[in-house]
Amino acid sequence: MDEPTRQFRDALRLLFILRYGGEEVGSPAPVPEAVRIVSSQKRLQKMDFWVRNPDHLAYALLDSYEIDGHVTWLKSAKDILDTEEPEIRRDAMAKYLWGAYEPIDTGLAPLVSYGLVQTSRHPQTRRRSFFLLHRGAEVADQMAGELEEARWYVDRARLVGKLCAGRTGEDLARMQYQRPEYANAPNGETIASIAVEVRARLALLEGQ
Repeated sequence: MDEPTRQFRDALRLLFILRYGGEEVGSPAPVPEAVRIVSSQKRLQKMDFWVRNPDHLAYALLDSYEIDGHVTWLKSAKDILDTEEPEIRRDAMAKYLWGAYEPIDTGLAPLVSYGLVQTSRHPQTRRRSFFLLHRGAEVADQMAGELEEARWYVDRARLVGKLCAGRTGEDLARMQYQRPEYANAPNGETIASIAVEVRARLALLEGQ
């Protein structure tokens, strides 16, 4: 994939994560025109990992199903695993120190420069927050209606947003570290697919 195409895909994915997976901004908004927020870079990175790795997302959905018994988690995992989505849509990420990581500033740059997204950094903690602006929401909704490619991103961003609701970046990191393929990946190397393992787990759950 050439660099402009890679940047466009990254920007599109991050835009939809913020629009359909972010949380509502309280009133008064800490940033003018902000409508959605992802409250830390860690949280955004973990959400991004699940959008890019549907097999790991399906495993987390099955975890949630076994914890609370909500069949919507099981159905969502099945919808992913009964197709070739884990193979076709996988956009692998490498492991760096404390989990899946890839610099996001390149993908964010066009969103910021076109006035769709704004970031801020807490003066004491230095934690970054990511705000979707009103114009960004309009553009995301327009693209979701016009681009066939965008519909998958919208669906997955919404699903990831539901899974992540009420959880911090640290919570999401702990969930992802449940898999040894993730936890034990050597620093700097790609986190392996778990499609075979998670399909086997789904089959066991359906057979119970």
